Amino acid sequence: MVRTQLNINIDPALLAEIKEKSRLEGKTITSFISELLSNALSTRNIIPLTVKVKNLEDKIKFVEDKINYLISSKQKVTPFNDYEAKNCSEFMRDFFYQQIQVDKIEDRKFAFEELIKHLECFHQWNKLYSLRFKEILFTEDYDPFSSLELNNLTIGKQCPCPIRTGLINWKFNNPIGKCCCEEEIFPSQQEICDKGKLLIENIF
Repeated sequence: MVRTQLNINIDPALLAEIKEKSRLEGKTITSFISELLSNALSTRNIIPLTVKVKNLEDKIKFVEDKINYLISSKQKVTPFNDYEAKNCSEFMRDFFYQQIQVDKIEDRKFAFEELIKHLECFHQWNKLYSLRFKEILFTEDYDPFSSLELNNLTIGKQCPCPIRTGLINWKFNNPIGKCCCEEEIFPSQQEICDKGKLLIENIF
């Protein structure tokens, strides 16, 4: 390969470092510098700025689309906090008793057994949640669901609002497990978190 001489000014300290590293690698200064320049100019591992910008725009659009989907489909965007978990618990309890009054169900245990069928169908539901749900419905001095319990139940799961879905399907005699994320005639999960039992009078 034909070589061309290139005369450049270089800092003495940098030159000393180049000489030392080329010596350690067993290379001449010329071959060492040529290899460094070749690697620096190689386009194999360089992503063009336009591509980087496009990738970033695609990621931003994906996040925006995801947030818009969650909002439009009545799903909860942010994790539960303890205040929201308390509101949700109060909403569940008041909703249950209002519904059994509307349906004139005297046996609340029977009503619970019918309702729980609409919750146990979700893969994230387990016996512990059934016991906690029963405690909230049947105990006067109950401990509301914690934010941790509701976040473990909902975030990243098959159904982001399984209790909301279960209540809707139980109320309207829908098939067990029917998706109700986009149900417009029922408060969204975020509305339930924000207002709790205050929403009950608008439902019944």
